[in-house]
Amino acid sequence: MSKERLYIVEDERIIAIDLQRRLERLGYEICGTDASGEAALIGIEKQLPDLVLMDIVLQGEIDGIDVAIQIKNKFNIPVIFLTAYTDSKTLDRAKAASPLGYILKPFKERELATLLEMALFKSVADSRIREKEQLFSAILNSTTDAILVIGPNKEILFMNPEAEQLLEVTDQVARNRGIKELFTLFDMETGDLFQMAVFTDNIKVFKARNLRLTNSKNHSFVVEMIINREISEKAEDNNHIISFKDISRLHEMTDSLKYQTSHDTLTGLLNRNELALRLNSTLLKITHEHIPVSVLFVDIDHFKIINDSCGTQAGDQLLKDIANRIRSRLGGTDFAARSGGDDFVLIHFGEQGKENLTAEIATAKGLIAETQAFPFRWAEKEFPITISVGIVSLDQTFKNEHEVMVAGTQTVRKTHESGGNRHMVYAREQTSGFAGIPISEWIGKIHEALINDRFRLYYQPIQPLSLDNPHKKLEILIRMIEPDGTIIMPEEFIPIAERYNLMPAVDRWVIKTSFESYARLAAAHDPLADSIFCVNLSGASLVDESIIGFILDSVDALSIPTDKFCIEVTETSAILNLTSASRFIYILKERGFTFALDDFGSGFSSFNYLKNLPVDYLKIDGSFIRNMDRDKVDFTMVQAISSMCKVLGLATIGEFAENETIINQLREIGVDYAQGYGISKPVPLEIA
Repeated sequence: MSKERLYIVEDERIIAIDLQRRLERLGYEICGTDASGEAALIGIEKQLPDLVLMDIVLQGEIDGIDVAIQIKNKFNIPVIFLTAYTDSKTLDRAKAASPLGYILKPFKERELATLLEMALFKSVADSRIREKEQLFSAILNSTTDAILVIGPNKEILFMNPEAEQLLEVTDQVARNRGIKELFTLFDMETGDLFQMAVFTDNIKVFKARNLRLTNSKNHSFVVEMIINREISEKAEDNNHIISFKDISRLHEMTDSLKYQTSHDTLTGLLNRNELALRLNSTLLKITHEHIPVSVLFVDIDHFKIINDSCGTQAGDQLLKDIANRIRSRLGGTDFAARSGGDDFVLIHFGEQGKENLTAEIATAKGLIAETQAFPFRWAEKEFPITISVGIVSLDQTFKNEHEVMVAGTQTVRKTHESGGNRHMVYAREQTSGFAGIPISEWIGKIHEALINDRFRLYYQPIQPLSLDNPHKKLEILIRMIEPDGTIIMPEEFIPIAERYNLMPAVDRWVIKTSFESYARLAAAHDPLADSIFCVNLSGASLVDESIIGFILDSVDALSIPTDKFCIEVTETSAILNLTSASRFIYILKERGFTFALDDFGSGFSSFNYLKNLPVDYLKIDGSFIRNMDRDKVDFTMVQAISSMCKVLGLATIGEFAENETIINQLREIGVDYAQGYGISKPVPLEIA
């Protein structure tokens, strides 16, 4: 028997003493006795017993029922009434104290012992229930989840404070109202109304994610929901507990993260990675749905000039201006991306059955005209801006987005080379047997050629046109050799090497191999060693800070004369990398190298840039020379460039000298050198 502590409140002393002795024999501890209600309240507050035995008639102003009520309210200590009263009025009053028992005097000791044991057991059980209720209440009121208890008719029976906040209605107002009056739920993936039929299913626990809850105030939240019907063991109990977790902030953060990973931070257009995903998806769509799709590639002509002359902030603003113009031309299913520095891509979905490019050409012309009509303003100055647009019509011959990007890049490059400020439609060239090779395979071929030394050097003589000029020249050219001996021309692989940043490695192979070839030719006293070797360098190598050291180390290692080498850079790459190109040229000229500016006239065609590019030779673009024997305008252009170069002290080289007539015209004009099939086709650079 445990030592529960009891307190006796009895107005007759003899009965109180007798009761105490009986209880102590039964194993209970009597912690106090009193005859009046006032004294009992003081003693019970001090002792805090496990149980109070209370007579109804007491000494003093208050009786046992009032004392019991105060004990219940103040201390929550259980009470058993010991009394001789059985009238209904007394019984009704006694119920207000919620006693654990009511025993009539006189009583037997065994009867009292049984009552006490059951009462104390019930008291412990009630105490545990109260603790659980308090814990449950604390959980309901402290959880961040909104908790609702729903009745069998989908009416609200209870809401915790979080639910009140979510639904913007108090628990008291919501009681017995239907849930449809307080909120609606929609599936965010399908947009469909969430079917509340789940309440009638036999699923004990139901979970749903990404629901949009809209309350009666028309405020929406993204929530996760759990419906639990395991409230009662009674089969007929159809109550449910619904919990909502507000994940609106998490959803916003997820959306923001998705946006940041798929969009360009500067322009707000899609970024390169997202463009690749959508292009691949679009290629699958046109295969299955036969929807005409075209891709417009947009480049800003001479963008780097704005960056270099006005700063990157001006360049950023120009990019945003162009992006906004592109965005304004997007149709319902169209999308656009910024694929590189000043490169943009617009994907246009046409109408089924219509495969002409009328709409795309109109879009390209509109962008070109608008850009040209509104000069770029910065620091109270205006800068004329033009763009080049390449249009690629997608079909099933494109296997992946890489092939689309290469086609578009090549088309835009040709547009630049033709002067820019215009559009050009991509035409798949059928002359090459390598056209269908995937980009990934091309990249592998280039890497393998570098590793296994499967590039070969060719050369094309550059003939002096004056008998007084003893300086012979030749241009070093590159070919790729397949394992079976097939020769791959540079126009097949150079654009891919440029696009995927492989040109610096190719350039280094050409430089190193050219130097080694010259050293072998000179040692063998081959006549070719009397010529100046002209080696081409790409724009990517111009900005490679380590290339100068590589060139000088290679020359020193072979002990060859630097004045036997002329480095050729294209006009466009030199101007777009003006600072790097100028530094590059100045440093190597001090070591004895000479320089030629290639393709002059195809890009910027401004003699002002030559002041910052101390080159020795200027190669006139072949587009002027190949027809100068038939086109007076081309003849005049070549004549003008030659005359200006004489003033600047530059030697000139005429490319694409295809026949004797052109060679004689170049000589008459005063051009210093000629290069082309009229003199010699490229031949392998081999030791005789």
